[in-house]
Amino acid sequence: MNRSLRSPLFRVTLLLSLFAIVNACQESTAEQDTGRELRTVRLETIGQERADGVRRFVGVVDALSTVDLAFQVGGRITRMPVQQGTIVPRGELIAELDSSDYELAVREARVALDLSTLDFERNRKMLDSGAIPRATFDRAQSDQELRQLALNAAQRNLDYTRIEAPFDALVTRRIVDSFTQVQAGTAVVRVQDVTELRVHISVPESLMAMLQTPERFAVSAEISAYPGRQFPLSYREHATEADPVTQTYQVSFGLPRQDGINILPGMTATVSVQSGDAFLAPRIDVPAAALDTADDGSFRVWVFEPGEGTVSSRSVTVGALGSNRVVINSGLTPGEQVVTAGAHMLYEGMAVTPFKNAR
Repeated sequence: MNRSLRSPLFRVTLLLSLFAIVNACQESTAEQDTGRELRTVRLETIGQERADGVRRFVGVVDALSTVDLAFQVGGRITRMPVQQGTIVPRGELIAELDSSDYELAVREARVALDLSTLDFERNRKMLDSGAIPRATFDRAQSDQELRQLALNAAQRNLDYTRIEAPFDALVTRRIVDSFTQVQAGTAVVRVQDVTELRVHISVPESLMAMLQTPERFAVSAEISAYPGRQFPLSYREHATEADPVTQTYQVSFGLPRQDGINILPGMTATVSVQSGDAFLAPRIDVPAAALDTADDGSFRVWVFEPGEGTVSSRSVTVGALGSNRVVINSGLTPGEQVVTAGAHMLYEGMAVTPFKNAR
């Protein structure tokens, strides 16, 4: 029995069996690792710091106002000489209704007024001679005044058969076509006031202090359609209610019309705000949800390593705290990617996949 255990054949068989068992375990572990679902994380790339005292924002060009023009009376449209994309000077015709019925109403009201005026004059003379009582004269006078009001209303309705440009108007859309029957109040043309354009940007709460002294900063915009060219802007107004999602405030700047340059509402712009003040100093900030607390109580964030597909912790020092973002004084550099949600569920070297790549 002992001889068989010490025989070469037995030892070879035993080694092969052990190797097969170990190999099977390794394959099973590999299969488990391969089948393990990676945690999906949201990432944010740290923006570039600037050392030139300039902060840049993405903005959008808008009209001073957008108005849907409508007739105040009903009828059939007979003329609409404007084309989409053209600017109609203030006071020029935009659309016109068939005015024949309204012209007839004016003539009828004028005839009625003339008759009432004659009756009023007769009654006035008769009152002077004592032939009629004062009450009869008063009725004639009231009738004349009512006829005058009716004529005024008929004339006003006739005027309402024309829509004229209330300002230098950019025609953005012809809502209905010529010869369409429309009711009073039905929008027929959408126009925009482009006597001055507006450029809107979203500003974080940490920079809202600059609006108290707009003369301390210079603002310009590079329009997407005209790359490399800067257009000066002037501060106009800002919202005092923050966006409930981004916690930013809309700030509006004025952009004068440029002769020979076709800047249209809806175009994107890169707005540069330049000042030497401290509130424009370059800095890095991250969402507050990206912060995690280490065992020693210090702050850290989780940095994504794209080459390895893992995350690693990074100690940071924090500065000002906003409602949803935190200024990072040290510990991060531009271009790095940090996890912005679920930081407390991560561990060192954990394999993750960015949200945008998730299926």
